[in-house]
Amino acid sequence: MACQKSPLRRALLRHSQYWRDSGIRAIYILISNLLSMSDSRGMADAGSSDEQSSVEHEDRLIAQQFRLIQRRYGNALPDAFVDILCPLLIPIRTIDRQIIKLDGQTHYRASFTIDLTPQNRQIVCIGRTGKFVPKEFGLGGAWREIAKGRIIHLDQTEELAVGEIYVGSNRSELEKALGFLADDDLLEIDQYGAAAKVLSGLAERSLLMQLTEQGYDVQRMPEDMARHLGNYLNYDFRVSRGVSRRKVEVKSLWGTDVRYARLIHSTTSKPKGDPSEWTPEQHSNYYPTSSCKFTTQDVFAVSLFLRTGDINSFAFARSVPSDVKPYGLPRSRKYPEHVNQNPICEIGNGTWFGSIADVWDLE
Repeated sequence: MACQKSPLRRALLRHSQYWRDSGIRAIYILISNLLSMSDSRGMADAGSSDEQSSVEHEDRLIAQQFRLIQRRYGNALPDAFVDILCPLLIPIRTIDRQIIKLDGQTHYRASFTIDLTPQNRQIVCIGRTGKFVPKEFGLGGAWREIAKGRIIHLDQTEELAVGEIYVGSNRSELEKALGFLADDDLLEIDQYGAAAKVLSGLAERSLLMQLTEQGYDVQRMPEDMARHLGNYLNYDFRVSRGVSRRKVEVKSLWGTDVRYARLIHSTTSKPKGDPSEWTPEQHSNYYPTSSCKFTTQDVFAVSLFLRTGDINSFAFARSVPSDVKPYGLPRSRKYPEHVNQNPICEIGNGTWFGSIADVWDLE
């Protein structure tokens, strides 16, 4: 007896050719794995669960989990989740590898073009940025950022978009990136701006799971704090081992140049009155610059995903100044109580370590 197609299967079939043509094979594979969400309801009794294959059992578990997600968001269609959570992958049309720096600009750039299609016209516009990723990612391989791309011109007659390839202000780094960038790689564009937040949440969850498995007690701090309950805690996790406790702040690499960490914090308004009369809470919560304070957290845990493509990879550093401890981090030049927000992040350089255990006992 044929079963009725589920909404998930219908969404997959409706977009499958576009996903294949766009190189978004990884998304196609993901959605394919969810097809049993409701299809199994229309099937004839296939016998006990012991007779089902492990693959079918796994598909059913995935389907149940996806069903929970779908229910939370008003039964949004599966393709809506794909559009929001999975950045669009667009094939490159041409690459001009000549490196230039225009008058009045601080960055070096090369150039590229992509085709304007019915599937990407709604998001490809002047100013839109994205990341170049390997074509293998579109076929189910590992994610890795090669360089960044920015749309700077639209040619509606030729149905193409012209963009610049960049990695920061360093010419040698751009030359290096161009050496890795292939003509058949892909431009990845986050259509709705959700991917970065989702990635941040996944990295924090990964760290929590790793630390828990290593025997630490971990507590996630609240995203906000009501005034009558105290001051906002400017760090992400409270991690304990026996009687020892550490405040851990999770950060990412600097997207423009993944050699560097991005140790940033939102600025806050200056409290009223003479600073000498401020309370300790007013002092601790005043951020005149967008750099983290040394005293806010004990340990930085920087996700290396933008460099490695591995959500489970982190680098750890103690939040102390380098002029106080040899393993410390550089100070901000203008605000010495704050850390330099873009320090080199390289495990093994004396400051960054591959495990929280390596920095736990550092003072």
